[in-house]
Amino acid sequence: MADAIVSSLLDLIFGNLNSSLVQEFGLAWGLKKELQKLESTLSTIQAVIHDTEEQQTKSKAVVNWLRKLKDVAYDADDVLDDFATEALLQRPEMRGGAIKQVCNFFSHRNPILFRFKMAHKIKNVVERLDEIAAEKAKFHFREGVVDKGDNSDAERRLTSYFVIEPEVYGRNEDREKIIQLLLANVNRQDDVSIYAIFGMGGLGKTTLAQLVYSNEMVKEHFQLNVWVCVSMEFDVKRLTRAIIESAGGTVGDLSELDPMQCRLREILNGKRFLIVLDDVWNEKQEEWDKLKSVLRCGARGSSIIVTMRSEKIGRMMATLPLHQLELLSKDDSWSLFKRLAFDSRGSEYDQNLIAIGEDMVQKCGGVPLAIKALGGLFRFKDKESDWLAIKESEMWDIPEEGNDIISLEAMLCFLLYIP
Repeated sequence: MADAIVSSLLDLIFGNLNSSLVQEFGLAWGLKKELQKLESTLSTIQAVIHDTEEQQTKSKAVVNWLRKLKDVAYDADDVLDDFATEALLQRPEMRGGAIKQVCNFFSHRNPILFRFKMAHKIKNVVERLDEIAAEKAKFHFREGVVDKGDNSDAERRLTSYFVIEPEVYGRNEDREKIIQLLLANVNRQDDVSIYAIFGMGGLGKTTLAQLVYSNEMVKEHFQLNVWVCVSMEFDVKRLTRAIIESAGGTVGDLSELDPMQCRLREILNGKRFLIVLDDVWNEKQEEWDKLKSVLRCGARGSSIIVTMRSEKIGRMMATLPLHQLELLSKDDSWSLFKRLAFDSRGSEYDQNLIAIGEDMVQKCGGVPLAIKALGGLFRFKDKESDWLAIKESEMWDIPEEGNDIISLEAMLCFLLYIP
């Protein structure tokens, strides 16, 4: 077949373009025409993509054309990912307090700003695709049938079980609690126990799961350890394949769900396993049941850890009490910020910068990702005037309802607009 990466990227882009989320908010934000133009231009290219295999083996020009197409496709995927993320944040269940106020500042209350930003990005991608589409005429590609619906094998942004943090603050108690539950679970009668870790975005749910998964006692306790990033699309076939491959197996030429799940049962049967399903967004009980049914074949003590933002999803999936991840303490928040913002400065700290930093860390509200974003920003700013300019920005006047804490989404939106 044609270049596999290009083909899968185009499938993914079409899947995103036709998702209800993008369609709904594309209309609401006045970007429907821009998205339609992007889809139309991609269609003219995808119609010939399946004819490039033979020609790319004979022509360096075709190889270069595919390379340029791949580069633009990655950019288009990034644009739609940003678009879908913003659209998700605008949903009623994701909008509250500072999240609602700050995101409104950048989109709903200021639709011109958001539309201009996204329209500019989409226009840039479309213009580059137009050039590629025009260039394809000289290769005389044959048009074929295009299937825009299947993006199950498309590349996705994944998490892994490797802990990349040099030091993790404020999660020792959470880690030890979950580890002890896993190790004591061998005496339970359940065929598989399911632990859910939930909390708002940026609290470090994935990091906590990584700490547990990578613990030496945990690795020795289980005969099989599997890590899978789920993300927004809960595709049972894709997840079945991912679990098989993470467990060291292969699906071979299997393409249907039933034989894949039979293969998975063969791998899991009789083994005490630990499976981490990271970043779950699925709210459909029937989809979870399809996957859970095939995971109920391990030895006593087998466990599944799932992470998600929604308590509702956690209650749907878990068989044990939920583990809610809390905000960092004041001391842990400051320790995290100090390591990022000050460690490169040596042992002497400017007391004025410390005072400014302490004030702004408080506004991060104990959210690790917001603190890391802030600390990383100030790591490269040495002048007190730069720190004061950010501290005195009007963005800090958008507090969480009822207190003076700025949310993760507020922090990230804020940092996007800091020069």
